[in-house]
Amino acid sequence: MDCRDALGKIEAKVDGLLPREEAEELAAHLAGCPACSAEDAALSAAGPALRALTGIRAMGKAPALDAMWTRVRAGIEESREARPRSSRIARWVWIPAAFAIAVLALLFYPARTDRSPFHPSTFDVAVEDVESDVATVALVDKGKDLPKVIWIIEDAKS
Repeated sequence: MDCRDALGKIEAKVDGLLPREEAEELAAHLAGCPACSAEDAALSAAGPALRALTGIRAMGKAPALDAMWTRVRAGIEESREARPRSSRIARWVWIPAAFAIAVLALLFYPARTDRSPFHPSTFDVAVEDVESDVATVALVDKGKDLPKVIWIIEDAKS
């Protein structure tokens, strides 16, 4: 292993991403190369130093964060106390109302029984299509009482 490969593996080792087999190969190189060994020691020491620095900065910000969370908790409690409690009846009144609306909808739903049920073999279909390099567009007219359908097919997908 040369020093250039070793530096990449040292970074992977510090990040905890180096596989066990490659770690053994790297250890053998570090035992014989003082420059790579020094680089390994420097990079390995950087992690704890950064964690310590982050801890020191967090301790400096802790009072401000505690004050912010105290205000947030107070606001939550205040909104809970200010919210009016609904009675048990008011919470369940929507169920009979929904039931009544459903019954009225079923009673007044127009039931046209003068038309026979739709069956695919009982109607004529007129298809107009336009083909291009990009897509195929088809207009399907299924008759007087049925909707018009537009199909757009691109690259064999519909």
